[in-house]
Amino acid sequence: MPARPFTLQLPFELCDRFSIHELLVAKPAWTAGAAYRLLEQFEVSGPERRFAITLMRAKTNLWLFRCNQRLFCGDFIVVDMSGASGRRRVYVIELKAEEPLKRVGGVQLARWPEAVAEIAREHGIIEAAVEPELIRGGEDQVLEFFGVVRL
Repeated sequence: MPARPFTLQLPFELCDRFSIHELLVAKPAWTAGAAYRLLEQFEVSGPERRFAITLMRAKTNLWLFRCNQRLFCGDFIVVDMSGASGRRRVYVIELKAEEPLKRVGGVQLARWPEAVAEIAREHGIIEAAVEPELIRGGEDQVLEFFGVVRL
């Protein structure tokens, strides 16, 4: 297995059948055993799953990456694909139930530069030196930040 990954891209197809395990097993670089060991590092809670599905259904210009929960790089990274690669906006998100939205970092986001660099290197959709917005808040508050209102 390659070095422990910081991120896992969540494709839009997950909206129909959400399975982190199937995503991990589908990675050619990882054996089934490696995928199983990574599952707990990338698994999502119920509120995180609702957040991810709601955002992906409402905003197809936003690509969503799940962050490795053991590497202190946030819960999700969002890349706004509507701009040219050198000008794409990036958001590092830490979800905290019912908290008002804040633009702050903290210990749980300490290694975001490595996660963003991994996305730049492996997907080529952003520049490695991009300066993301660090966002912390409740699920609904973060969705509202992106212009999504859950019904």
